[in-house]
Amino acid sequence: MMRLRGAQRRLTAERDEAAAFVPWLVALMVYLAGLGGVGLIVLDDALRAAAPLAATMTLQVPADASKARLETVLAVLRQTPGVVSVHLLDAPETAQLVEPWLGPSVPLDQLPVPHLIDLRIAPDAATDFAALRRQLATVAPGARLDDQRPLLAGMRAATRRLDGVLGAAILVALLLIALLAVFAVRSNLAARRPALELLRLLGADDSDIVRPVATRWLWLGLAGGAIGAGAALLTILALRGAGAVVQLPPPDGGIADWRLLAVLAGAALAAGIIAMASARVTMLRHLAQLP
Repeated sequence: MMRLRGAQRRLTAERDEAAAFVPWLVALMVYLAGLGGVGLIVLDDALRAAAPLAATMTLQVPADASKARLETVLAVLRQTPGVVSVHLLDAPETAQLVEPWLGPSVPLDQLPVPHLIDLRIAPDAATDFAALRRQLATVAPGARLDDQRPLLAGMRAATRRLDGVLGAAILVALLLIALLAVFAVRSNLAARRPALELLRLLGADDSDIVRPVATRWLWLGLAGGAIGAGAALLTILALRGAGAVVQLPPPDGGIADWRLLAVLAGAALAAGIIAMASARVTMLRHLAQLP
């Protein structure tokens, strides 16, 4: 029994130079997979934030339109099927809306700022907006109805494509971890064939031989995963300080967002499990070929 345990320790204690680079290679794969997972969260948040656009429309009526025309426009809108609410923005609301572009000190009453009307549309509305535009053009020439739904549809299509790309990148990164474990274990098996045969002669089961190797690869994967997840977290912190250009999840949730932590922790854990499983399968297949 002591000889058996000694041979098992010899099999797992012998380290090759390539093993020193394994955690760093795993860390790179987890770093990429973690950022890809965070990218999926960002896209999902952006799509959720833009979803209300499907239920809103804005009508711009020329600034020189008379009060009577404005009242007629409002009456037309309120009578349109599918229009839930109609709200004419007053001067303070309009000023607040255009302040980011014109500044707080610009007198709006001296500028040809159009009258803005906010519309709420029922989600299942079957409104003929082409006919509504023609009717509005008759009542208030120059009126423009802004429909955000085509923009939202294009955003959804682009998000689906990006989700596919990021999902494929995550799968490739995890697959590379598995291939790394497979090739590294195979490269060491030929040099350790005498030790494996000795363990077989001493009566060791294949599971007893594989267990320490699989455990070693579990820790190698977890170590590399922790490094990669930590690097991804630092990258996200750095990008969050880049200003409004980069919005990482979520704007008000901070770095403690459970989704962010779950993605990074899950990527690190997956790296360890994949490395262990790949090493175990490779070892078992090799042992099955031994006499």
